[in-house]
Amino acid sequence: MRMRVFLVGLIAATAMLVAPPLSAPPLSTAAPAPALTGLTDTIAGRLALADTVAASKWASGAPIDDPAREQVVLDTVSQLALARNLDPAYVRNVFRDQIEASKTVQRGLFARWGLPGQTAPPATPDLGPVRAAINEFNVAIVDELADSRDIVTTLSCPPELAVASSQSATAARFDPLHVAALVQAGASVCAVSTGSS
Repeated sequence: MRMRVFLVGLIAATAMLVAPPLSAPPLSTAAPAPALTGLTDTIAGRLALADTVAASKWASGAPIDDPAREQVVLDTVSQLALARNLDPAYVRNVFRDQIEASKTVQRGLFARWGLPGQTAPPATPDLGPVRAAINEFNVAIVDELADSRDIVTTLSCPPELAVASSQSATAARFDPLHVAALVQAGASVCAVSTGSS
């Protein structure tokens, strides 16, 4: 647990240090992308859908927490993990972070929309289409985890994840709420073992 807290802090600090300003020009195409960029771009894409989920729940009055839906997601990704020879417990931990990060964004937006003079964007209460999109991102994230299996267990994972997360946040034009949620979403990606608890 202490190692996980340390890694999350390292990732957050590195992301803040290496993140170019939002007005920065696009990165040079000659620079190699960090090894985990595919994964962090996919996580960012899933996280961006939290805005639509929040607007839909705001419109319908539905609660942010949806334990039944969360369980379906965790069960599904566990099966996807098995099909890709990944540890289902590891993948479930990664997806618990995805779910909590999405709820962080939703809570932040609910708080923002509740302020005087603020309004939520128009939305339909039907979450069916956005859930289908989230499901596609879930499969893509598991695929990226499988492709990254040789990186996520090494000590190079935390710095690689920090740089990739920073680049993904910049590309997605994330505000501080979404940047914090992106860091939260990657908290369990690096499965580095120190041999101690």
